[in-house]
Amino acid sequence: MARFGISGKGGVLLKDYAFSEMAGDPTADGTRRTGLTAAVKQLVSQFKAADADVNYAVPGQFLIAKFVKLPPLAEDQVDKIVGFEAQQAVPFPLAETVWDYQLMGKTGGEVEVGIVAIRSEHLNEMHAAVEAAGLDTTLVDAAPVALYNAFRYNYPDAQGCSLLIDLGARTTNLIFIEGHRAFINTFQTGGASITQSIAREMGMDFDAAEGRKVQDGFVNLGGNYADHEDPEVDGMSKVIRNALLKVHSEITRRTNAYRSQQGGSAPSAVYLAGAGASLPYLKEVFEEKLRIPVEYFNPLRNVAVGPKVNVEQIGAEAHTLGELVGLALREMGCPMELDLAPAAVKSAKDVGSKKPRLYIAAACLIAGLGAISVYNSASASAFNREAGKYDTEIGKLDKFDASIKEQEKRQKTEEARAGYLANAINQRTFWVKLMNTLNAQFSDEKIWITQISMVGPRGEQTIEPLYPNAPAYPFSTGVKLGPAPVRPTSQQVSALHIAGINRGAGEEVPTLFAKIRENMKDYFEFDTTKTDDDLRNDFVINQVGTASSREGYDFQLLLPLKQKVEVPLSGKATAAKK
Repeated sequence: MARFGISGKGGVLLKDYAFSEMAGDPTADGTRRTGLTAAVKQLVSQFKAADADVNYAVPGQFLIAKFVKLPPLAEDQVDKIVGFEAQQAVPFPLAETVWDYQLMGKTGGEVEVGIVAIRSEHLNEMHAAVEAAGLDTTLVDAAPVALYNAFRYNYPDAQGCSLLIDLGARTTNLIFIEGHRAFINTFQTGGASITQSIAREMGMDFDAAEGRKVQDGFVNLGGNYADHEDPEVDGMSKVIRNALLKVHSEITRRTNAYRSQQGGSAPSAVYLAGAGASLPYLKEVFEEKLRIPVEYFNPLRNVAVGPKVNVEQIGAEAHTLGELVGLALREMGCPMELDLAPAAVKSAKDVGSKKPRLYIAAACLIAGLGAISVYNSASASAFNREAGKYDTEIGKLDKFDASIKEQEKRQKTEEARAGYLANAINQRTFWVKLMNTLNAQFSDEKIWITQISMVGPRGEQTIEPLYPNAPAYPFSTGVKLGPAPVRPTSQQVSALHIAGINRGAGEEVPTLFAKIRENMKDYFEFDTTKTDDDLRNDFVINQVGTASSREGYDFQLLLPLKQKVEVPLSGKATAAKK
């Protein structure tokens, strides 16, 4: 826990901080809640912070973080798309989680989004410990995100890709930072794993192994370095080194994943944070294995320190304060601002923030009602005076109204006549051009046309067949048939039905159909979403057999017109001429 303020230059000021150690194995979840509640209460008592507002962070082992790239989206679509991505990232229903997201900026036209979620049961356990200590929650952040914000604040001049390694008790958080981009990855290996290895190798319980690690532990440098004079300490240093080599392999594997899956760059600098990074020679071993510069993360680089802070002590512990600095920065605005507070906290904040506005709105409403009453009284008198003037003007304009309506009626009549004439002119050349172009497609002498019929939108042939025994029209036009209408004097033509004989025995008819589709796009229109096979099944009947069995085989084509044409039926042509 730490208390912050504003420095004289308007920056962040660290006034005081303290740690509360939690005994026992941090991987033993059954005892964690009781220990956490006691630790928080101890810190609140030490700071005399009961009833104070607090920002707190949840640790990485309970978090699910995903960074995705989305196409450019309108603002009203972002929540929906990100919600879908969150559901894909979280292995349990979103209703059982608390989650939030942050737009990270654009790269190559794509929008980068960071999504962080925590299961409600884990959050509620930690929040219960905070409430039990008498604190009032302002917001809940994710520990890796708080570290990211602290890094951006203190290292604004960092170039290339930086890797912040947070060695915690239970997990190791990897935070890749590259410009405005961030990528967080967590794996379940930390300081407790090292302690468990020591306990196993040296035959002691967890608490004893932890105490020995803190007092005498260091990372063996390997190679040609001399062994420690105490064989037990030397053996422990080698156990620690072996455990850290597993951490190194995980770092390498996840760095490769960041580069291949996220399109990131190789880290050019590494920063160590967390209590697990306090082991002597850990920096040197990581520098040897990673082969890039390694240094301890300093979250106080741009943070002022108050007089109560022990400068010598904080010099050795600064790399463990990154999350606390990141939480303080949330009061000033950060690159990544998530809030994982439980629903009850958010609801209380919403109501509290709206109270002043509700009071102001109520006062404005009362004042407004009084003003409206006075205004209405004066306006009524003015309205009556003005109404008399306008009634006189309306009387003058009424005589023009009848004339305008008459002209509008005449305009509609002339538009109807013009439309009829335009249709007639179009049909004068339409059929001639269509037939000439269609005829040009029949270059194969094996294919003969025996009939061309016009087809209406209901699938009926609009002109009687040229011979009585013509085959019935077999195709579906996609329009559901209703009751047959009374025979009209004209009919809309939606398609042409072509019947004929194919003297070949192969693909002559499908080839002809493909040519018509390709060369007559100005006249016929087919569904572009269907495949060639689907179109042939819908619009071609091609009876095929052996060439020696008969002279030819029937085929039929349905060709939907791009331009629907109105044609006269029996008795209409004479009337039209008149």
